[in-house]
Amino acid sequence: MTMNRNTRCTEKRFPFNNCLIVMNLRLTLMVLPWLAVAVSAQENTRQLEGPGSATKYLTPGQLDCWTFDGDQGETIAAWVATREFDPILELTLKGDKADQVVVPEVDDDGSESRFSVRLPANGRYSIRVHAFKFQGGGNYSLEVQRFQAKPVSVGKPFTGTLDHDGKAYCYVPCLKDRFLVPELKATPADAWQVRDSKGRDLTRWAGTVHTEEAGEHTLIVSGRPDQGFDLLLRDARCQDLTAGQAVTGRLQQGEMDVWSFQAKPGDFRMLEVAEQGALTTRLIHAPPEKRTGQHLARPGERPEIQFLPVASQRSHLRFAAWCGREGRYQLHLVAGSPVTYNLTMSDPTLTLEPAKETTGNLPVGGALFYSFQATPGQLLHADLVSPQFVPLLRLYDPAGHPVEPNTTPDSLHTRVTHMVLAAGRYRIQVASLGDGGGGEFRLTLDEEQLKSVAIDGREHGTLQPNITDFWAFEGPAGKTVFISVRAADCEPAVNIRSPEGVSLASDKGSGDTNDRLLAVKLPKTGRYTLAISSRRGAGDYTLRLIDGD
Repeated sequence: MTMNRNTRCTEKRFPFNNCLIVMNLRLTLMVLPWLAVAVSAQENTRQLEGPGSATKYLTPGQLDCWTFDGDQGETIAAWVATREFDPILELTLKGDKADQVVVPEVDDDGSESRFSVRLPANGRYSIRVHAFKFQGGGNYSLEVQRFQAKPVSVGKPFTGTLDHDGKAYCYVPCLKDRFLVPELKATPADAWQVRDSKGRDLTRWAGTVHTEEAGEHTLIVSGRPDQGFDLLLRDARCQDLTAGQAVTGRLQQGEMDVWSFQAKPGDFRMLEVAEQGALTTRLIHAPPEKRTGQHLARPGERPEIQFLPVASQRSHLRFAAWCGREGRYQLHLVAGSPVTYNLTMSDPTLTLEPAKETTGNLPVGGALFYSFQATPGQLLHADLVSPQFVPLLRLYDPAGHPVEPNTTPDSLHTRVTHMVLAAGRYRIQVASLGDGGGGEFRLTLDEEQLKSVAIDGREHGTLQPNITDFWAFEGPAGKTVFISVRAADCEPAVNIRSPEGVSLASDKGSGDTNDRLLAVKLPKTGRYTLAISSRRGAGDYTLRLIDGD
Protein backbone atom coordinates (compact mmCIF):
# COMPACT_ATOMS: atom_id res chain seq x y z
CA MET A 1 0.00 0.00 0.00
CA THR A 2 1.32 3.35 -0.95
CA MET A 3 1.28 6.05 1.75
CA ASN A 4 0.89 9.63 0.65
CA ARG A 5 3.39 12.31 1.69
CA ASN A 6 0.99 14.13 3.96
CA THR A 7 0.24 11.00 5.97
CA ARG A 8 3.93 10.16 6.47
CA CYS A 9 4.71 13.63 7.64
CA THR A 10 1.86 13.56 10.12
CA GLU A 11 2.94 10.21 11.59
CA LYS A 12 6.55 11.41 12.08
CA ARG A 13 5.56 14.67 13.83
CA PHE A 14 3.90 13.06 16.85
CA PRO A 15 6.98 11.27 18.22
CA PHE A 16 9.07 14.41 17.61
CA ASN A 17 6.68 16.52 19.70
CA ASN A 18 6.68 13.87 22.44
CA CYS A 19 10.45 14.09 22.53
CA LEU A 20 10.27 17.86 22.93
CA ILE A 21 7.89 17.46 25.87
CA VAL A 22 10.17 14.96 27.58
CA MET A 23 13.23 17.14 26.97
CA ASN A 24 11.45 20.22 28.36
CA LEU A 25 10.41 18.28 31.46
CA ARG A 26 13.97 17.06 32.05
CA LEU A 27 15.33 20.59 31.62
CA THR A 28 12.75 21.89 34.07
CA LEU A 29 13.70 19.29 36.67
CA MET A 30 17.35 20.20 36.21
CA VAL A 31 16.70 23.96 36.51
CA LEU A 32 14.46 23.85 39.62
CA PRO A 33 17.27 23.01 42.08
CA TRP A 34 19.35 25.75 40.48
CA LEU A 35 16.48 28.22 40.97
CA ALA A 36 16.19 27.18 44.61
CA VAL A 37 19.85 27.94 45.11
CA ALA A 38 19.39 31.29 43.39
CA VAL A 39 16.49 32.18 45.67
CA SER A 40 18.48 31.13 48.73
CA ALA A 41 21.31 33.34 47.56
CA GLN A 42 19.01 36.36 47.91
CA GLU A 43 19.65 36.23 51.68
CA ASN A 44 22.66 38.09 52.98
CA THR A 45 23.52 36.73 56.43
CA ARG A 46 25.27 38.97 58.96
CA GLN A 47 26.38 38.13 62.48
CA LEU A 48 24.99 40.36 65.24
CA GLU A 49 27.85 40.61 67.69
CA GLY A 50 25.93 42.43 70.44
CA PRO A 51 23.85 45.52 71.17
CA GLY A 52 24.70 48.68 69.30
CA SER A 53 24.21 50.21 65.88
CA ALA A 54 25.48 49.48 62.39
CA THR A 55 25.17 51.05 58.95
CA LYS A 56 24.93 48.70 55.96
CA TYR A 57 23.82 48.61 52.33
CA LEU A 58 20.80 46.53 51.30
CA THR A 59 21.12 45.23 47.76
CA PRO A 60 17.85 45.92 45.92
CA GLY A 61 15.59 42.86 45.95
CA GLN A 62 17.64 41.08 48.62
CA LEU A 63 17.18 40.26 52.31
CA ASP A 64 19.63 41.00 55.13
CA CYS A 65 19.52 38.53 58.04
CA TRP A 66 21.20 39.55 61.30
CA THR A 67 21.60 36.36 63.36
CA PHE A 68 22.31 35.98 67.08
CA ASP A 69 21.89 33.55 69.97
CA GLY A 70 19.13 34.69 72.32
CA ASP A 71 17.97 33.64 75.77
CA GLN A 72 14.41 33.08 76.89
CA GLY A 73 12.96 36.24 78.45
CA GLU A 74 15.64 38.51 76.94
CA THR A 75 14.26 41.74 75.47
CA ILE A 76 15.28 42.62 71.92
CA ALA A 77 14.52 46.15 70.71
CA ALA A 78 15.37 46.73 67.03
CA TRP A 79 15.10 49.91 64.98
CA VAL A 80 15.87 50.31 61.28
CA ALA A 81 15.95 53.69 59.54
CA THR A 82 16.76 54.75 56.00
CA ARG A 83 16.14 57.55 53.51
CA GLU A 84 16.35 55.32 50.43
CA PHE A 85 13.59 52.69 50.74
CA ASP A 86 10.56 51.63 52.79
CA PRO A 87 12.12 49.31 55.42
CA ILE A 88 10.50 46.15 56.79
CA LEU A 89 11.59 44.36 59.99
CA GLU A 90 10.94 40.75 61.07
CA LEU A 91 12.21 38.43 63.78
CA THR A 92 12.38 34.65 63.37
CA LEU A 93 13.55 31.72 65.53
CA LYS A 94 15.42 28.90 63.78
CA GLY A 95 13.58 25.61 63.99
CA ASP A 96 14.38 21.98 63.14
CA LYS A 97 12.16 21.96 60.05
CA ALA A 98 11.09 25.54 59.55
CA ASP A 99 11.81 28.91 61.12
CA GLN A 100 9.23 30.23 63.60
CA VAL A 101 8.01 33.79 63.08
CA VAL A 102 8.34 35.65 66.39
CA VAL A 103 7.62 39.16 65.08
CA PRO A 104 5.81 39.28 61.72
CA GLU A 105 6.56 41.98 59.16
CA VAL A 106 6.68 45.44 60.77
CA ASP A 107 6.05 48.34 58.38
CA ASP A 108 5.80 51.58 60.37
CA ASP A 109 4.91 54.94 58.88
CA GLY A 110 7.69 56.89 57.24
CA SER A 111 11.21 55.66 56.60
CA GLU A 112 11.67 53.57 59.74
CA SER A 113 10.36 50.46 61.45
CA ARG A 114 10.89 49.08 64.93
CA PHE A 115 9.84 46.39 67.40
CA SER A 116 10.49 45.39 70.99
CA VAL A 117 9.86 41.83 72.17
CA ARG A 118 10.82 39.40 74.93
CA LEU A 119 12.21 36.20 73.40
CA PRO A 120 9.99 33.12 73.89
CA ALA A 121 12.83 30.53 74.11
CA ASN A 122 16.56 29.93 73.91
CA GLY A 123 17.73 29.59 70.33
CA ARG A 124 19.15 31.05 67.17
CA TYR A 125 17.29 34.19 66.09
CA SER A 126 17.40 36.29 62.96
CA ILE A 127 16.46 39.97 62.52
CA ARG A 128 15.37 40.26 58.90
CA VAL A 129 15.64 43.57 57.03
CA HIS A 130 14.22 44.10 53.55
CA ALA A 131 12.33 46.62 51.44
CA PHE A 132 8.55 46.67 51.13
CA LYS A 133 7.65 43.84 48.70
CA PHE A 134 11.42 43.52 48.19
CA GLN A 135 11.25 46.57 45.93
CA GLY A 136 14.17 48.87 46.51
CA GLY A 137 17.32 49.00 48.58
CA GLY A 138 20.09 51.29 49.75
CA ASN A 139 21.90 52.40 52.87
CA TYR A 140 20.24 51.83 56.23
CA SER A 141 21.10 51.93 59.92
CA LEU A 142 20.11 49.21 62.36
CA GLU A 143 20.14 49.75 66.12
CA VAL A 144 19.66 46.81 68.48
CA GLN A 145 19.33 46.82 72.25
CA ARG A 146 19.43 43.65 74.37
CA PHE A 147 18.69 43.32 78.07
CA GLN A 148 17.00 41.16 80.68
CA ALA A 149 14.00 42.87 82.29
CA LYS A 150 12.15 41.95 85.46
CA PRO A 151 8.37 42.17 85.87
CA VAL A 152 6.77 44.91 87.98
CA SER A 153 3.10 45.50 88.73
CA VAL A 154 1.19 48.73 89.18
CA GLY A 155 0.51 49.41 92.83
CA LYS A 156 2.99 46.83 94.18
CA PRO A 157 6.40 47.83 95.65
CA PHE A 158 9.45 46.53 93.79
CA THR A 159 13.06 46.32 95.00
CA GLY A 160 15.93 46.02 92.52
CA THR A 161 19.64 46.57 91.97
CA LEU A 162 21.34 48.47 89.18
CA ASP A 163 23.81 46.51 87.04
CA HIS A 164 27.49 47.27 86.47
CA ASP A 165 26.48 49.89 83.88
CA GLY A 166 24.14 51.63 86.34
CA LYS A 167 20.95 50.35 84.67
CA ALA A 168 17.97 48.26 85.71
CA TYR A 169 15.24 47.14 83.30
CA CYS A 170 11.66 46.32 84.24
CA TYR A 171 8.61 45.48 82.15
CA VAL A 172 4.98 46.21 82.96
CA PRO A 173 1.75 45.47 81.03
CA CYS A 174 -0.02 48.79 80.35
CA LEU A 175 -3.52 49.75 79.33
CA LYS A 176 -4.16 52.11 76.44
CA ASP A 177 -4.59 55.81 77.22
CA ARG A 178 -3.48 55.67 80.86
CA PHE A 179 -0.96 57.55 83.00
CA LEU A 180 1.87 55.93 84.95
CA VAL A 181 3.46 57.69 87.93
CA PRO A 182 6.78 56.04 88.95
CA GLU A 183 8.13 56.76 92.46
CA LEU A 184 11.80 55.99 93.10
CA LYS A 185 13.67 55.82 96.39
CA ALA A 186 17.38 55.32 97.16
CA THR A 187 18.16 56.79 93.72
CA PRO A 188 17.29 60.17 92.12
CA ALA A 189 13.51 60.49 91.79
CA ASP A 190 13.68 61.43 88.11
CA ALA A 191 16.27 58.81 87.08
CA TRP A 192 13.85 56.75 84.99
CA GLN A 193 12.60 56.46 81.43
CA VAL A 194 9.61 54.54 79.98
CA ARG A 195 9.53 52.98 76.50
CA ASP A 196 6.37 51.82 74.79
CA SER A 197 5.66 48.38 73.31
CA LYS A 198 7.75 49.22 70.22
CA GLY A 199 10.74 50.54 72.15
CA ARG A 200 10.07 54.28 71.68
CA ASP A 201 10.89 56.68 74.52
CA LEU A 202 7.74 58.27 75.94
CA THR A 203 7.61 61.95 76.85
CA ARG A 204 7.43 62.71 80.57
CA TRP A 205 5.51 65.48 82.27
CA ALA A 206 5.77 66.33 85.98
CA GLY A 207 7.02 62.84 86.81
CA THR A 208 4.28 61.07 84.83
CA VAL A 209 4.07 59.36 81.45
CA HIS A 210 1.11 58.73 79.13
CA THR A 211 0.73 55.23 77.64
CA GLU A 212 -0.96 55.94 74.31
CA GLU A 213 -1.05 52.27 73.24
CA ALA A 214 -1.73 49.06 75.14
CA GLY A 215 1.07 46.53 75.51
CA GLU A 216 4.17 45.66 77.45
CA HIS A 217 6.19 48.76 78.32
CA THR A 218 9.78 48.93 79.58
CA LEU A 219 10.88 51.08 82.52
CA ILE A 220 14.61 51.84 82.77
CA VAL A 221 16.11 53.04 86.07
CA SER A 222 19.53 54.73 86.07
CA GLY A 223 22.02 55.52 88.82
CA ARG A 224 25.27 54.40 90.40
CA PRO A 225 26.40 50.89 89.41
CA ASP A 226 25.37 48.09 91.79
CA GLN A 227 23.13 50.47 93.78
CA GLY A 228 19.82 49.23 95.18
CA PHE A 229 16.52 51.06 94.67
CA ASP A 230 12.82 50.90 95.58
CA LEU A 231 10.14 51.44 92.94
CA LEU A 232 6.40 51.98 93.21
CA LEU A 233 4.32 52.41 90.06
CA ARG A 234 1.01 54.23 90.41
CA ASP A 235 -1.84 54.54 87.94
CA ALA A 236 -3.56 57.94 87.65
CA ARG A 237 -7.25 58.21 88.47
CA CYS A 238 -9.14 59.17 85.31
CA GLN A 239 -12.57 60.76 85.68
CA ASP A 240 -15.06 62.75 83.60
CA LEU A 241 -15.93 66.39 84.30
CA THR A 242 -19.06 68.20 83.11
CA ALA A 243 -19.77 71.93 82.81
CA GLY A 244 -21.30 73.38 85.96
CA GLN A 245 -19.95 70.51 88.07
CA ALA A 246 -18.05 71.11 91.32
CA VAL A 247 -15.86 68.29 92.65
CA THR A 248 -13.54 67.73 95.60
CA GLY A 249 -10.40 65.62 95.37
CA ARG A 250 -7.61 64.38 97.62
CA LEU A 251 -4.15 63.30 96.52
CA GLN A 252 -1.15 61.94 98.35
CA GLN A 253 2.31 63.07 97.31
CA GLY A 254 3.13 61.71 93.84
CA GLU A 255 -0.47 60.79 92.97
CA MET A 256 -2.26 62.08 89.87
CA ASP A 257 -5.85 62.91 88.90
CA VAL A 258 -6.95 63.29 85.27
CA TRP A 259 -10.25 65.08 84.56
CA SER A 260 -11.63 64.81 81.01
CA PHE A 261 -14.37 66.78 79.29
CA GLN A 262 -15.76 67.08 75.77
CA ALA A 263 -15.81 70.31 73.76
CA LYS A 264 -16.35 71.54 70.22
CA PRO A 265 -14.71 74.41 68.30
CA GLY A 266 -15.65 77.76 69.78
CA ASP A 267 -16.50 76.45 73.26
CA PHE A 268 -15.16 78.54 76.13
CA ARG A 269 -14.31 76.99 79.49
CA MET A 270 -13.18 78.49 82.79
CA LEU A 271 -11.62 75.93 85.15
CA GLU A 272 -10.82 76.96 88.71
CA VAL A 273 -8.85 74.88 91.21
CA ALA A 274 -8.77 75.91 94.86
CA GLU A 275 -6.06 73.87 96.55
CA GLN A 276 -4.54 73.21 99.94
CA GLY A 277 -1.11 71.79 99.21
CA ALA A 278 1.21 71.76 96.20
CA LEU A 279 -0.21 70.90 92.76
CA THR A 280 1.34 70.82 89.31
CA THR A 281 -1.35 71.32 86.66
CA ARG A 282 -1.90 71.63 82.94
CA LEU A 283 -4.87 71.74 80.55
CA ILE A 284 -4.46 70.14 77.12
CA HIS A 285 -6.36 68.89 74.08
CA ALA A 286 -6.13 65.11 74.44
CA PRO A 287 -7.83 63.03 71.71
CA PRO A 288 -8.06 59.38 72.85
CA GLU A 289 -6.63 58.07 69.58
CA LYS A 290 -2.92 58.40 68.97
CA ARG A 291 -2.01 61.26 66.64
CA THR A 292 -0.41 60.06 63.43
CA GLY A 293 2.06 62.34 61.68
CA GLN A 294 2.68 66.01 62.21
CA HIS A 295 -0.28 68.30 61.77
CA LEU A 296 0.54 71.47 59.88
CA ALA A 297 -1.78 74.34 60.70
CA ARG A 298 -3.70 75.79 57.76
CA PRO A 299 -4.34 79.53 57.36
CA GLY A 300 -7.28 80.60 59.49
CA GLU A 301 -7.42 77.31 61.40
CA ARG A 302 -8.17 77.46 65.10
CA PRO A 303 -5.42 76.37 67.49
CA GLU A 304 -6.17 73.26 69.55
CA ILE A 305 -6.55 75.39 72.63
CA GLN A 306 -6.21 79.15 73.14
CA PHE A 307 -5.55 80.39 76.67
CA LEU A 308 -6.87 83.79 77.66
CA PRO A 309 -4.78 85.64 80.27
CA VAL A 310 -6.42 85.34 83.69
CA ALA A 311 -4.76 85.83 87.06
CA SER A 312 -4.12 82.88 89.36
CA GLN A 313 -3.39 83.26 93.04
CA ARG A 314 -1.15 81.04 95.09
CA SER A 315 -3.90 78.66 96.17
CA HIS A 316 -6.41 79.43 93.43
CA LEU A 317 -5.56 78.38 89.86
CA ARG A 318 -7.55 79.54 86.83
CA PHE A 319 -7.60 78.34 83.23
CA ALA A 320 -9.60 80.36 80.70
CA ALA A 321 -9.55 78.22 77.56
CA TRP A 322 -10.99 78.70 74.09
CA CYS A 323 -11.39 75.24 72.53
CA GLY A 324 -10.47 74.94 68.86
CA ARG A 325 -10.97 71.22 68.18
CA GLU A 326 -13.77 68.69 68.47
CA GLY A 327 -13.24 66.05 71.13
CA ARG A 328 -11.64 65.48 74.50
CA TYR A 329 -9.73 67.90 76.71
CA GLN A 330 -8.00 67.02 79.96
CA LEU A 331 -6.94 68.73 83.17
CA HIS A 332 -3.93 67.00 84.76
CA LEU A 333 -3.24 67.36 88.50
CA VAL A 334 -0.08 65.96 90.12
CA ALA A 335 0.49 66.32 93.87
CA GLY A 336 3.85 67.54 95.14
CA SER A 337 2.57 67.08 98.70
CA PRO A 338 -0.66 65.82 100.29
CA VAL A 339 -3.38 67.93 98.63
CA THR A 340 -7.08 68.66 99.01
CA TYR A 341 -8.67 70.60 96.15
CA ASN A 342 -11.98 71.89 94.85
CA LEU A 343 -12.51 71.98 91.08
CA THR A 344 -15.21 73.78 89.09
CA MET A 345 -15.74 74.20 85.35
CA SER A 346 -18.17 76.58 83.66
CA ASP A 347 -18.67 79.04 80.82
CA PRO A 348 -18.99 82.36 82.68
CA THR A 349 -19.64 84.41 79.54
CA LEU A 350 -22.46 86.97 79.72
CA THR A 351 -24.27 88.39 76.69
CA LEU A 352 -23.41 91.99 75.83
CA GLU A 353 -26.12 94.00 74.11
CA PRO A 354 -24.87 96.68 71.68
CA ALA A 355 -25.82 100.30 72.37
CA LYS A 356 -26.73 99.44 75.95
CA GLU A 357 -24.62 100.19 79.03
CA THR A 358 -23.69 97.21 81.19
CA THR A 359 -22.59 97.64 84.81
CA GLY A 360 -20.73 95.15 86.93
CA ASN A 361 -18.34 94.56 89.79
CA LEU A 362 -14.93 93.07 89.08
CA PRO A 363 -13.48 90.87 91.86
CA VAL A 364 -9.98 91.85 92.91
CA GLY A 365 -7.57 90.01 90.59
CA GLY A 366 -10.49 88.51 88.67
CA ALA A 367 -11.75 88.61 85.09
CA LEU A 368 -15.23 88.83 83.55
CA PHE A 369 -16.24 87.82 80.04
CA TYR A 370 -18.91 89.11 77.66
CA SER A 371 -19.83 88.01 74.15
CA PHE A 372 -21.69 89.47 71.16
CA GLN A 373 -22.45 88.51 67.58
CA ALA A 374 -20.85 90.56 64.78
CA THR A 375 -20.85 90.65 60.98
CA PRO A 376 -18.16 91.84 58.53
CA GLY A 377 -18.11 95.56 57.88
CA GLN A 378 -19.19 96.66 61.36
CA LEU A 379 -17.04 99.33 63.00
CA LEU A 380 -17.34 98.74 66.75
CA HIS A 381 -16.22 100.73 69.80
CA ALA A 382 -16.02 99.08 73.23
CA ASP A 383 -15.60 101.45 76.18
CA LEU A 384 -14.74 100.43 79.76
CA VAL A 385 -14.87 102.97 82.60
CA SER A 386 -14.17 102.45 86.29
CA PRO A 387 -13.63 104.91 89.15
CA GLN A 388 -11.96 102.24 91.31
CA PHE A 389 -9.32 100.51 89.15
CA VAL A 390 -7.33 100.99 85.95
CA PRO A 391 -9.46 99.06 83.45
CA LEU A 392 -8.02 96.62 80.91
CA LEU A 393 -10.13 95.62 77.93
CA ARG A 394 -9.34 92.67 75.65
CA LEU A 395 -11.25 91.74 72.49
CA TYR A 396 -11.08 88.26 70.91
CA ASP A 397 -12.28 87.17 67.47
CA PRO A 398 -14.34 83.98 66.85
CA ALA A 399 -11.13 81.88 66.71
CA GLY A 400 -9.96 83.14 70.11
CA HIS A 401 -7.23 85.42 68.76
CA PRO A 402 -6.78 88.81 70.44
CA VAL A 403 -7.55 91.83 68.25
CA GLU A 404 -6.97 95.54 68.76
CA PRO A 405 -5.06 96.82 71.84
CA ASN A 406 -6.39 99.29 74.40
CA THR A 407 -6.05 102.92 73.35
CA THR A 408 -5.69 104.43 76.86
CA PRO A 409 -4.50 101.67 79.21
CA ASP A 410 -3.20 103.99 81.97
CA SER A 411 -6.37 105.91 82.80
CA LEU A 412 -9.75 105.12 84.33
CA HIS A 413 -11.24 104.87 80.84
CA THR A 414 -10.16 102.57 78.03
CA ARG A 415 -11.46 101.96 74.51
CA VAL A 416 -11.04 99.30 71.83
CA THR A 417 -12.02 100.05 68.23
CA HIS A 418 -12.34 97.20 65.74
CA MET A 419 -13.47 96.77 62.17
CA VAL A 420 -15.14 93.35 62.01
CA LEU A 421 -13.62 91.19 59.27
CA ALA A 422 -15.03 87.76 60.14
CA ALA A 423 -18.57 86.86 61.14
CA GLY A 424 -19.11 85.07 64.42
CA ARG A 425 -19.25 85.43 68.18
CA TYR A 426 -16.68 87.79 69.70
CA ARG A 427 -15.65 87.96 73.36
CA ILE A 428 -14.65 90.88 75.55
CA GLN A 429 -12.57 90.35 78.70
CA VAL A 430 -12.81 92.87 81.51
CA ALA A 431 -9.80 92.96 83.88
CA SER A 432 -7.65 95.41 85.80
CA LEU A 433 -4.22 96.55 84.70
CA GLY A 434 -1.73 94.22 86.39
CA ASP A 435 -4.62 92.04 87.65
CA GLY A 436 -4.32 93.72 91.04
CA GLY A 437 -7.48 95.80 91.24
CA GLY A 438 -11.22 95.45 91.20
CA GLY A 439 -14.49 97.26 91.78
CA GLU A 440 -17.40 98.78 89.90
CA PHE A 441 -17.28 99.44 86.15
CA ARG A 442 -19.40 100.46 83.14
CA LEU A 443 -19.08 98.72 79.77
CA THR A 444 -20.66 99.83 76.48
CA LEU A 445 -20.49 98.53 72.91
CA ASP A 446 -21.46 100.86 70.07
CA GLU A 447 -21.41 100.57 66.30
CA GLU A 448 -20.24 103.52 64.24
CA GLN A 449 -21.95 103.97 60.91
CA LEU A 450 -19.36 104.01 58.15
CA LYS A 451 -19.07 106.99 55.86
CA SER A 452 -20.45 106.22 52.39
CA VAL A 453 -18.93 106.88 49.01
CA ALA A 454 -20.63 106.22 45.67
CA ILE A 455 -19.12 104.80 42.51
CA ASP A 456 -18.11 107.81 40.39
CA GLY A 457 -18.18 109.86 43.61
CA ARG A 458 -15.56 112.00 45.31
CA GLU A 459 -15.08 112.44 49.11
CA HIS A 460 -12.56 114.07 51.46
CA GLY A 461 -11.07 112.95 54.75
CA THR A 462 -8.28 113.56 57.25
CA LEU A 463 -5.71 111.02 58.43
CA GLN A 464 -4.09 110.92 61.87
CA PRO A 465 -1.25 108.62 63.00
CA ASN A 466 -2.44 105.17 64.22
CA ILE A 467 -6.05 105.90 63.26
CA THR A 468 -7.84 104.26 60.31
CA ASP A 469 -10.54 105.95 58.25
CA PHE A 470 -13.29 103.61 57.00
CA TRP A 471 -15.61 104.03 54.01
CA ALA A 472 -18.32 101.81 52.57
CA PHE A 473 -19.82 101.54 49.09
CA GLU A 474 -22.35 99.34 47.33
CA GLY A 475 -21.40 97.59 44.10
CA PRO A 476 -22.78 94.95 41.72
CA ALA A 477 -21.03 91.71 40.89
CA GLY A 478 -18.65 91.87 37.93
CA LYS A 479 -18.13 95.66 37.94
CA THR A 480 -14.57 96.97 37.75
CA VAL A 481 -13.85 99.85 40.12
CA PHE A 482 -10.75 102.06 40.32
CA ILE A 483 -9.99 103.41 43.81
CA SER A 484 -7.93 106.61 43.88
CA VAL A 485 -6.53 108.18 47.09
CA ARG A 486 -4.46 111.37 46.82
CA ALA A 487 -2.75 113.18 49.72
CA ALA A 488 -0.27 116.03 50.00
CA ASP A 489 1.10 115.82 53.55
CA CYS A 490 0.89 112.11 54.44
CA GLU A 491 1.60 108.69 52.93
CA PRO A 492 -1.69 106.78 52.75
CA ALA A 493 -2.23 103.02 52.70
CA VAL A 494 -5.42 101.61 51.18
CA ASN A 495 -7.19 98.25 51.58
CA ILE A 496 -10.49 96.99 50.17
CA ARG A 497 -12.49 94.10 51.63
CA SER A 498 -15.42 92.09 50.30
CA PRO A 499 -18.84 91.86 52.01
CA GLU A 500 -17.49 88.79 53.87
CA GLY A 501 -14.44 90.70 55.15
CA VAL A 502 -11.94 89.10 52.72
CA SER A 503 -9.11 91.37 51.61
CA LEU A 504 -9.33 91.85 47.84
CA ALA A 505 -6.53 94.35 47.18
CA SER A 506 -4.20 96.75 48.98
CA ASP A 507 -1.64 99.43 48.21
CA LYS A 508 0.76 100.47 50.98
CA GLY A 509 2.94 102.61 48.74
CA SER A 510 6.36 101.92 47.31
CA GLY A 511 7.46 105.13 45.58
CA ASP A 512 7.95 108.82 46.13
CA THR A 513 4.37 109.80 45.31
CA ASN A 514 1.56 109.86 47.89
CA ASP A 515 -1.04 108.85 45.31
CA ARG A 516 -2.61 105.41 45.53
CA LEU A 517 -4.57 103.68 42.75
CA LEU A 518 -6.24 100.27 43.01
CA ALA A 519 -8.31 98.36 40.47
CA VAL A 520 -10.65 95.58 41.53
CA LYS A 521 -13.40 93.56 39.88
CA LEU A 522 -16.20 93.10 42.40
CA PRO A 523 -16.80 89.37 42.97
CA LYS A 524 -20.41 89.72 44.18
CA THR A 525 -23.15 92.24 44.79
CA GLY A 526 -22.95 93.79 48.23
CA ARG A 527 -21.37 96.29 50.60
CA TYR A 528 -17.61 96.75 50.30
CA THR A 529 -15.33 98.36 52.89
CA LEU A 530 -12.36 100.64 52.35
CA ALA A 531 -9.70 101.14 55.06
CA ILE A 532 -7.43 104.18 54.64
CA SER A 533 -4.59 104.86 57.07
CA SER A 534 -1.38 106.84 57.16
CA ARG A 535 2.01 105.13 57.03
CA ARG A 536 3.76 108.43 57.70
CA GLY A 537 2.53 111.90 58.58
CA ALA A 538 -0.97 113.37 58.91
CA GLY A 539 -3.20 115.46 56.71
CA ASP A 540 -6.10 115.66 54.31
CA TYR A 541 -6.78 113.28 51.45
CA THR A 542 -9.19 112.93 48.52
CA LEU A 543 -10.99 109.64 47.73
CA ARG A 544 -12.50 108.84 44.34
CA LEU A 545 -14.25 105.73 43.05
CA ILE A 546 -14.10 105.49 39.25
CA ASP A 547 -16.36 103.22 37.22
CA GLY A 548 -14.04 101.15 35.06
CA ASP A 549 -16.69 99.64 32.78
